[in-house]
Amino acid sequence: MKYFLDTEFIEGFHKPLFGKRRHFIDLISIGIVAEDGREYYAISSEYDYHKADNWVKDNVIHKLYCQTIHGDNRNRFRADRFHKTFGKTNKQIAQEVFEFCTQDEITLEKAKYYDITYKYCDIEFYAYYADYDWVVFCSLFGRMIDLPNGFPMYCKDLKQELDNYVSKVRMLKINTMDISHEYQLDIIKTDPNYPKQENEHSAIDDAKWNMELFNFLNKI
Repeated sequence: MKYFLDTEFIEGFHKPLFGKRRHFIDLISIGIVAEDGREYYAISSEYDYHKADNWVKDNVIHKLYCQTIHGDNRNRFRADRFHKTFGKTNKQIAQEVFEFCTQDEITLEKAKYYDITYKYCDIEFYAYYADYDWVVFCSLFGRMIDLPNGFPMYCKDLKQELDNYVSKVRMLKINTMDISHEYQLDIIKTDPNYPKQENEHSAIDDAKWNMELFNFLNKI
């Protein structure tokens, strides 16, 4: 089963009173779409709004706030705290993601204790510019080696698959080798079947677009 994921996150550096700065990535929201049409979406209750830079606040958190909080509720829930009420703990999200991908209601702890494996599910994960999404995803479960048995330890990057697709088109078509990769990519994006991105920086909508891009590249 193929799963297409996207995350929104806060990235930065902790500066302790003593010692070196340390990099961090904190989950804001996660969206996953399965190839059978099922969808999963959650907002984390654990991120710190005040650690986000202005771009993330303007393009991700405030947008998420407006999509989540409506009418008079905006007098009760502020943009910097609404996720504390409407979000879920990262532990709860990890459990729900596990159930969504395995279609099994057993707890993560029990699956680990009994060493249950889900290799029969043939799980594959895909994301666009996948590196940080995959780090955030894995961190829900702890370390990478703490991923549930049967989950792959890597995510397939749709940006790389798109670049490979562009290279193949340039190889197959006459008189295209003398134009740049980026120019050929712009041409491909004018294809009426190329998926159009709408509501960017929404984890669930970007996850849906990831599946559409995969289908375009594979002509399903």
